[in-house]
Amino acid sequence: MASNLTFTSAPFLQGLTASAANSTTNTRYTILTADAVNDRRVYGISIVNTSAASAQTVTIWLNDGTNPYQVFVISVPLSSGNTTAVASVDIMGSVVGAAVLQKQRDANGVPYFNLPKTWSIQYQYNTALSASGLYILVFGETYA
Repeated sequence: MASNLTFTSAPFLQGLTASAANSTTNTRYTILTADAVNDRRVYGISIVNTSAASAQTVTIWLNDGTNPYQVFVISVPLSSGNTTAVASVDIMGSVVGAAVLQKQRDANGVPYFNLPKTWSIQYQYNTALSASGLYILVFGETYA
């Protein structure tokens, strides 16, 4: 990590779709790709499940470029974020996610997670997807 926090004024927003086309379970998919140059500050990660038939159990991993590390497992309910009745899952704000991803707060009290350069965030789901999918959105900013 940088000794002096200098934001590059480069916010990022990255999305990932898991659908029936990639229905293999026990495969890790990258939510936030590695950046070889900059460390990143992650402010939020959310997940939507468009299935009205199957809830998902999603495992979140950190990868240092060589080794994956399981961080936690989270439940994603039916139709979460796909209807007005069930909100999308706030991975960082969930009880299990906050234990790891919300340990730091900026001067305004906003929680964040520092991701070192060359590291990535990955996920894995437990049930093969049918016609529906999982949609993940991650946002933050880079710094040097």
